[in-house]
Amino acid sequence: MRLKLLILYIVNSMVCGFLFSATTIETKVRKTTTLISEGLMPSSSNSKIIGSLEIRPSYRSNLGEFHSEDSLFLGYQFNKTNNLVYKQEFNTNLYDPKLAATTIGLNGYLLDGYFRDRSNNLYKAGSFSMSYEARGYLPTWSVKRSAGLITAVRNYAKLKYQASPGVAFTCDVVPVVHLYQQAGSLTLKGPVANPIFESRESLGFEYQVSDNLKVLVPILISSSRYRAYDSRAINNNQWGHKLWVNPEVFYSVNSNLNLGLGYYTDNLIKNNNFTDTIFSEGFKFGTTQLILATSL
Repeated sequence: MRLKLLILYIVNSMVCGFLFSATTIETKVRKTTTLISEGLMPSSSNSKIIGSLEIRPSYRSNLGEFHSEDSLFLGYQFNKTNNLVYKQEFNTNLYDPKLAATTIGLNGYLLDGYFRDRSNNLYKAGSFSMSYEARGYLPTWSVKRSAGLITAVRNYAKLKYQASPGVAFTCDVVPVVHLYQQAGSLTLKGPVANPIFESRESLGFEYQVSDNLKVLVPILISSSRYRAYDSRAINNNQWGHKLWVNPEVFYSVNSNLNLGLGYYTDNLIKNNNFTDTIFSEGFKFGTTQLILATSL
């Protein structure tokens, strides 16, 4: 435990010192996760130091826009079931029609960065298993930093049922506490209220087609409670709901390299009402991705 706290303190000091001096440009919010770092794809590492780089060139056909959704993580493996890592997400704009005439370069920018402590298979009974994961987020994304983010804390209860050697069903329950210095902020879109609590859930299907090929189909739901900020503010003093689907296919080239194809929809719920869905628009405005994932 003391070693974990020491690592957290050292890495937090280094990361914060660098990131709070950075100037960034943000245009895109990711909904995907990195599969190796989330433990859904195998890692060959037997060493105490673990890490991964994932690059996702992404395309939104309705906008004619290309970008990449990338991440890097590095951490320490205490044993086969427990590890502590720091993960940083970052994006680049490969091509955006709105920016092409006036902007040069990739316009890379940082998104969320967080520490993650994971304990796998804390409980096993037959085909059922349960894992636990804790995350502490840093204000590395300047949009959230400008809104007054101090931190966000997530606690994952991860359930898995192995129906057969190649088929599994998963369920994640994730309460999230958001800590901001203020109730909301002024943005280019006008006043926006900050979240205070969020409940995230996912139901997933995993199919191991062969030793090298895996299919993942998660359905994700998020319900956020927002603070009272300004009567004109977006999401002021109300609940906001999101529903999206994120199917992916991964092929393991070797023990350190995975290639994949993914897609995630836009929000499938209209006007924060679960009974008012917009499946056609949600899939139309989705994002298609190629995936390159490498691990130590």
